[in-house]
Amino acid sequence: MAQVESYHNFIASKHRRHESCGIDIDESEVNPNAFDFQRAIVKWNAAKGRCGTFADCGLGKSLMELDWLRLMVRKGGAKRSLLLTPVAVGPQMLREAEKFNIDCDIRLVKDSSEVSSGINVTNYEKLHKFDPSAFDAVCLDEASILKSFAGKTKRALCDAFSQTKYRLVATATPAPNDHMELGNQCEFLGVMQREVMLSQFFVHDGGETSKWRLRGHAKSNFWNWVSSWALAIGKPSDIGFGDEGYQLPELNIFEHVVESDVAHAGFLFNAGSEVSATNIYKEKGRSAEEKAELISGLVNNSSESWVCWVDTNTEADALRKVIPDAVEVRGSDSEESKCDKLEAFTMGKERVLITKPKIGGFGLNWQHCHNTTYMANFSFEMWYQAIRRFYRFGQAYNVNCHIVMSDNETNLADTLSRKQSDFTEMMSGMTGAMRDGMFSQLYGRKPVADYRATSQITIPSWLTGESCAVH
Repeated sequence: MAQVESYHNFIASKHRRHESCGIDIDESEVNPNAFDFQRAIVKWNAAKGRCGTFADCGLGKSLMELDWLRLMVRKGGAKRSLLLTPVAVGPQMLREAEKFNIDCDIRLVKDSSEVSSGINVTNYEKLHKFDPSAFDAVCLDEASILKSFAGKTKRALCDAFSQTKYRLVATATPAPNDHMELGNQCEFLGVMQREVMLSQFFVHDGGETSKWRLRGHAKSNFWNWVSSWALAIGKPSDIGFGDEGYQLPELNIFEHVVESDVAHAGFLFNAGSEVSATNIYKEKGRSAEEKAELISGLVNNSSESWVCWVDTNTEADALRKVIPDAVEVRGSDSEESKCDKLEAFTMGKERVLITKPKIGGFGLNWQHCHNTTYMANFSFEMWYQAIRRFYRFGQAYNVNCHIVMSDNETNLADTLSRKQSDFTEMMSGMTGAMRDGMFSQLYGRKPVADYRATSQITIPSWLTGESCAVH
């Protein structure tokens, strides 16, 4: 009997689950402005203590983050909490806190000297100005910043908050390129080291050590494990709620191609729409003025708000020459200048904004704008996040996105389209695979599927009695 019990204990140890370290609350204690699905998520987050909320853009991550921090302060004994955001998102968070009547002291802080009890909000660039040990709870807004597994920022965040009791990561793109990137999220949360996750659930794909593939036989256990520390939701019905009010308007994609001067592009023959990572910036520099001229025709003939996403400073310079009322936010700008300009556009004080997705493409809510131009590149996450500043729940109009490229860059649009399909399939598979686990974690049961007949059954005549004779 002892051997049997030991064996069962051994098997049970293989089914890894994240142990909760949070607080149990009633849904009535969640902010009354939250929707039903948001209340369920906040309650779950509070109970877990260290967890991930992977919710699509516009589902209210800001409210859920702020209320989780409030609960950790009010109920969980976290005297001081920290909310880390991208540049210029901090002021937006304060407006959200006021809008939803977050009952907790909240403030923007620039360094440790300004930290006090309650919720302290700052951006990632200021992390080095704070003592992480001063905080009992931390939330990472737009936590896909962790996606670079060897990156300096990821390592700094993991090291800084490795001893913090309560941790929350929130993002719409937890694994923009591959499921294995979830390892960065779970490592920050202290659930499991990334390398341990890879060794347990993944296998090397071929000879490349950087390529990992989820083991076929481990898929069920992997998603069960992920659902013990994260919720993935693309729409409220993913966790059993109604989708009313969460249907997005149309996203209209228009592709514009400017003619390429092959002689100046550096090619012996026409590149045949096959620009690569090695020559893309040469091509971008050569075709910047032609693209700017095309974009100015769209923007200057409109009275509506526009965001013009660029990939290089050369493209930005060309646009500024032909769009006189545009404001540009550049990487070399001071942090204060970036915040002021982005805030001015957010509040409708500037009509046209020129910037790069890595500067203004994360965290900001721009539903007041539904027109944008995009200088094509290879980065899907930059594309997704840039478009989702407008194309998000709460947008009242169809979103018009104009992708502008030279005839040597048309493969960029094809690449983005393919990556979009791959990402949609991956996130659908992720929420589907986690569905049973999420329901079990949220409600202690599996989801009950509604039966809907898809074909008509022909009943044999001998069951209908038509061919039966009574004797």
